[in-house]
Amino acid sequence: MNFRSLAARRKLAGLCGTLLICLILAFTVDGMVAGGRKDPTLYDLVPGQSLNLTDPMPRGAEKLSDLSLRATSPNVELRFLETFSGFWLGGTLWRAEAVIPAGAPEEEYSLAMHYQTNGTETTPRQVYRFRIHKDAKGVQAAALSLTERNLGLSPYFVAACLLPVALLPMFASILLSRKIASALRAEGMTEIFRAMASPEGQRIFFSQLTDTDPVENTEVLVLDEHADKILGKALVFAVAKGDVEAIMQDGVNI
Repeated sequence: MNFRSLAARRKLAGLCGTLLICLILAFTVDGMVAGGRKDPTLYDLVPGQSLNLTDPMPRGAEKLSDLSLRATSPNVELRFLETFSGFWLGGTLWRAEAVIPAGAPEEEYSLAMHYQTNGTETTPRQVYRFRIHKDAKGVQAAALSLTERNLGLSPYFVAACLLPVALLPMFASILLSRKIASALRAEGMTEIFRAMASPEGQRIFFSQLTDTDPVENTEVLVLDEHADKILGKALVFAVAKGDVEAIMQDGVNI
């Protein structure tokens, strides 16, 4: 296979890798936007599902018997589980379980934490809302993430699955680049891997074909990427560690 066919395959691998990276970014952004829009006190549930709630102990409450969780509907079963110490910021937190019994109607419930002594809402206010859906499809349809709403999967999970796949085109590009270098050498050519401006003219950098050529002040031809057209000539300026530095002549830039 000649270097032209290999270069076309490398370009295709690059396009595939770019597309996958764009998809990964799109799924990640979808998850971030959905997370930013989500109300942290709103939960979408189905009948028969249970949920653990956790929050810091309100001011003035030392134990669970000082508090009571009250729901706007008898279709929510509530019970306190425990108090525990916060991991990062310390302090005391409470944990409670809310159970939506089977057969609960589709509606929105709310829970609020109250002081047991006087029945007033706690400070700070701790209120939670439950939206009950008929089944899992209803929960999926209510998702804020486009990915979750259409595929039923977390956008971060999809992005994580695509990440290793995106590495494949990168490895393919590396292998194809090596094959291109070998194919070019077989035809007495090499690939320019760097070009930069300088007062003397544009400088180009490429690898030596052999250990002996080219040498300083040797003139080389610069061709287009398909090796069909001569773009100009370059004069070798320096040779070091297998790399050649040359200066484009006659004011030509590539």
